[in-house]
Amino acid sequence: MGSAVYPKFEVGDHVALMEFALTQAKKSPPAANKFCVGAVLVDAAKGRVISTGYSLEYPRDYKGDPGTTHAEQCCFIKIADEHNLPEGRIHEVLPTDTSLYTTMEPCNERLSGNMTCVTRILRLKSAIKTVYVGIREPGTFIANNDGQQRLEANGQSGMSVGVCHANQEHGCKITSIKSHGVSFWAKTGRIDVLLGDGTPQSFFIKVLSKETGMNMAKAEFHSMSAIHEVLPEFAPNPIAWGTYETTTDTHFFVCEFREMKQGMPDPDKFASLLSTMHQKSVSPPDKFGFHTTTYAGNLPQYVAWEDSWETFFAKSMRRALDLEIEMKGNSDELDVLSEALFKKVIPRLLRPLESDGRTVKPSLVHGDLWHANAGIDAQSNQPLIFDACCFFAHSEYEFGQWRPACNRFGDEYIAAYNKLAQISAPKEDFEGRLDLYRLRFDTHVSALFVDDETLRTQ
Repeated sequence: MGSAVYPKFEVGDHVALMEFALTQAKKSPPAANKFCVGAVLVDAAKGRVISTGYSLEYPRDYKGDPGTTHAEQCCFIKIADEHNLPEGRIHEVLPTDTSLYTTMEPCNERLSGNMTCVTRILRLKSAIKTVYVGIREPGTFIANNDGQQRLEANGQSGMSVGVCHANQEHGCKITSIKSHGVSFWAKTGRIDVLLGDGTPQSFFIKVLSKETGMNMAKAEFHSMSAIHEVLPEFAPNPIAWGTYETTTDTHFFVCEFREMKQGMPDPDKFASLLSTMHQKSVSPPDKFGFHTTTYAGNLPQYVAWEDSWETFFAKSMRRALDLEIEMKGNSDELDVLSEALFKKVIPRLLRPLESDGRTVKPSLVHGDLWHANAGIDAQSNQPLIFDACCFFAHSEYEFGQWRPACNRFGDEYIAAYNKLAQISAPKEDFEGRLDLYRLRFDTHVSALFVDDETLRTQ
């Protein structure tokens, strides 16, 4: 568009297009109160650049639009000026498959109170089909920018280019890569870097393969993002997920690295954070489920949105049972028990939660909160959780994973939690509900470990 001449790109060459966005970022005048961000608008069907922008490219209060100009906004200004349109109407002239590449997560809050870049994107009536983000916005100026989540809730965000690649373009130097941690399903490691200004920084990386690995990386990123956005102090900051540039069947999830101490978290501290997460979280459609499929281990969970907790749990249980049978084969005894479970036990224990005027709040749950997925931050001495596979559920569902004797979250943790949050009515069903929730976890675990027959019979 316009008289500008841009390089040509192959269709779908996300890395090259993000690198081009980085060249725009380098044009941005540095300042102590801003990031240097670059953005590129692309006709995705043709790989054709249609506009570029960088932060402060246009003067403050441009054409009466108050505030400094951000990179994404500058992309839009150029198209608006060319076609003599208000910025909010450029969707009328954009190609039908437009993508935006931006080196940093679009802002969803501005200290000035001016219109955010996320709002500018969303008001274009889905003309921008995908937003590719280089890195999440650090908390330097805005503590918890949730632009990525807001875009994804509208189906407009991709995360195809990794943080380390983008950082290297800014002079980031990798000083150490080493194995760290243990996972049944992935390779895990620590990456130490020096940023362009010499500041040391460390990342945790999880590497997975094939299509399932890609889905797992995406799921963990979305899960950890959901937790971090509700309660940042309770989870490491998720940075990115994506695919290796030269090994296209290998995928990664990257978050900030947090050094852990040995031992279990203090029950009262842990319960306080967990109950706060459950209570503060808000399901966008006020339903049970999640906006993207999450994985417990390497198997998917049921996360479709449902109005009723009983309905959601029954379908989630059915999915886990189907996976278990697929992995270990049919069982006549299991068939008989399953019929009673779905026809009698689930309605008996869960229907009263939503009867006689009672309701269940959809709360964000970790989804696999056993002791190996929690720890103590060595620096702050505060509890942390990780390896999440989230969805919105009855908050008590979280405790089903704590029922087995091998789990180190004992009764003292549930007691500490119940001092802060009321047991759902009817209270006399509390223990029965937890046993039912445990059954859902146990069934999924039995499906995960095919060769362990004891998991089916326990």
